[in-house]
Amino acid sequence: MPALHTASPAPAAARPTLYGPVSRLAHWGGALLTIALLALGLIAEELLPDGALRRKLWAWHVGLGMLALLPLLLRAQWSALALLAGRRPAPLSAPGPLRWLEHGVHAGLLAVMLVMAFSGPLMYWSEGEPVHVLGWFSVPSPIEANAALHYYSGRLHDLGSKLLLALLALHVAGALRHGRSSLRRMAGPRPQQSAR
Repeated sequence: MPALHTASPAPAAARPTLYGPVSRLAHWGGALLTIALLALGLIAEELLPDGALRRKLWAWHVGLGMLALLPLLLRAQWSALALLAGRRPAPLSAPGPLRWLEHGVHAGLLAVMLVMAFSGPLMYWSEGEPVHVLGWFSVPSPIEANAALHYYSGRLHDLGSKLLLALLALHVAGALRHGRSSLRRMAGPRPQQSAR
């Protein structure tokens, strides 16, 4: 039986110094969407009394969360492929515990976002209810109503929101620690200055 060969990651010297346009779009688009979802959910849950505005914010939270599921899955696949192919820029931190922490935060962010994206609809489906997406369409429940599943998916979603806030804070702190060099990698190439 022939041996399977996988592409080995590129050495650090051969890696790009900036993230590519797809990675940048996924990063900044995902960041804006994640912050919007957290804000909508936290405001509706913690700050507003029951009423029309609270229900409207929940509808936007649920609809946007459902729409984010496919792009999030594609982002996870793209990130894994880029890592395996050595297309990601080399880490800014020296080898050691800090680099492992940064890798853990990045992986944790993606994992928690995936858990949130699945546990959110599961809260509705486990009650036998469809998920309504901004009045455009509905996704019917693929499962039977299950009270225990509803309880645990809700607990998981709530815990995920708090963990996501903590991981985002660590991510921002790490970016600030590296300063402009970190932002420049995710901001893209500088525009060429016109010759005078």
